Amino acid sequence: MLLVDADQPEPMRSGARELALFLTPEPGAEAKEVEETIEGMLLRLEEFCSLADLIRSDTSQILEENIPVLKAKLTEMRGIYAKVDRLEKSPAPVPVTYELPTLYRTEDYFPVDAGEA
Repeated sequence: MLLVDADQPEPMRSGARELALFLTPEPGAEAKEVEETIEGMLLRLEEFCSLADLIRSDTSQILEENIPVLKAKLTEMRGIYAKVDRLEKSPAPVPVTYELPTLYRTEDYFPVDAGEA
């Protein structure tokens, strides 16, 4: 219960002021909560930045290792394409007559009558 002092002319305002101070949450607790929230956000931001740096370094390493290999393969493939182009431009194809060996002839295994053919 609030006591009324003799030197305070307005006991109602004085009591309300004391009650407001009593009911107001501690400003230090709010500040701690805000600081903890900020620290958590900074920690997450630091983790994100380190992850981005890791991805960037991995990408650079992969590019530095694989691009020279790809360039070498490209040069090799250009040589192969040039050879294929030269073969395609050959003067005239030579007719190839190739007889299958008698071992693989189907007529030997499945004889056909002259009347059925």
